[in-house]
Amino acid sequence: MKKTGYIKSIIVGVTTTAFLSSCATIVSGGDPSITITGEVNEPVNITTTNQTYQGVTLPAVVKVKRHKLDGQRIQITSENYKFNDIVLEKSVNGWAFGNILLGGVIGLGVDLATNCVSKPSQTQFVIQPMKKENSNTGLNP
Repeated sequence: MKKTGYIKSIIVGVTTTAFLSSCATIVSGGDPSITITGEVNEPVNITTTNQTYQGVTLPAVVKVKRHKLDGQRIQITSENYKFNDIVLEKSVNGWAFGNILLGGVIGLGVDLATNCVSKPSQTQFVIQPMKKENSNTGLNP
């Protein structure tokens, strides 16, 4: 085998390994999305660790930080209602097990560094509005 053929084989092998490793990062990379629904007849403000979404109508899809998923809070507020915070829990991302078979230690290391071995254990939440004590709903008593 010529020297250039040997180098090309190494490059192809390294590239293939890089693409096949870190399965969870490739498939699930980036911050995960959460869907929030509920019977609320007015716009709400949703605050995650990533950003604040103002004046949103439900259902809404918001992004949450992948790092420190466990215990991460999502706060929802509106003019006339109060809501319990949504508290996220994490679970193991099944794609991370692809690294055991394909990517080995390098792929698992990438997934651990990007925290793609974790995912929210729940991605859909239904919120229940509760009337604020001093809310002004425009209704006559």
